[in-house]
Amino acid sequence: MNFLNKITILLPVLVLLSGCYDRTDQTLSPPENARRVTVAVKVPDGITLLPMQMLYRSERCKTKSYNSSNEAYEIRGYNGFKQAFSSEGSNGIRQQRIAIDGGGPCQWQLNSLRVSFTLPPSSLLVKGKNVIETNYIFDFDDYGLSDGYGTGRAKEINGNINLNTIFFPMLINHLDNDVDLALFGGDTEYEQWRRRFRLKNTQNIYIEPVVHFNKVVVLNPPEIRPGNLTATYPDGSREEIPRISPDYEKLLSMK
Repeated sequence: MNFLNKITILLPVLVLLSGCYDRTDQTLSPPENARRVTVAVKVPDGITLLPMQMLYRSERCKTKSYNSSNEAYEIRGYNGFKQAFSSEGSNGIRQQRIAIDGGGPCQWQLNSLRVSFTLPPSSLLVKGKNVIETNYIFDFDDYGLSDGYGTGRAKEINGNINLNTIFFPMLINHLDNDVDLALFGGDTEYEQWRRRFRLKNTQNIYIEPVVHFNKVVVLNPPEIRPGNLTATYPDGSREEIPRISPDYEKLLSMK
């Protein structure tokens, strides 16, 4: 499970070409008529919203990568950074307005956004646990961020998007006594629970997560290996599960 904590951009090691300049100019300077998207998150109590990760790509300013034969080839330039959301308003909503057309000398175009939140260190659930971030990814072009964020494959959306995901704390006990803590919002292998989206004609993204902190599901490793995990639900019932995904419908019936 520790691999879930490794957050990487799905890009090989890159060496900058002379493309536009000797060094890629990462300046964003959106034109007045730039397309923009507003990302708003209603942050529930007991949750910390992390800075939003943004990835821009450029057809004008190329970068260079190498294949398995060490042969160089050009790919679009990249420009990735994080930006904090606005301060929380009276309604608990934090938001950020992002330029899709980033402009600048390299004519940057927004490729992907990642919205993440986590449980703060002050949470009673966190002590002694490895906390795994909860993520949503929004793609405006081809994949730029990796699939290693637990969001599932991208689901295509045309227009604005309103997301209301119900989460349950999930404790994952390992044989080495390490314990991971994640927020489970359904098996993202299934389309209805995915948290990655390929967007078209989108101007507004609204996310309103709900976390049932008192409904904890616990996963334990098999006593005899190989074997299935055992999930213990908030009502005390238990069942074996083949993967790290308890019965979400059952959890929803207990909320």
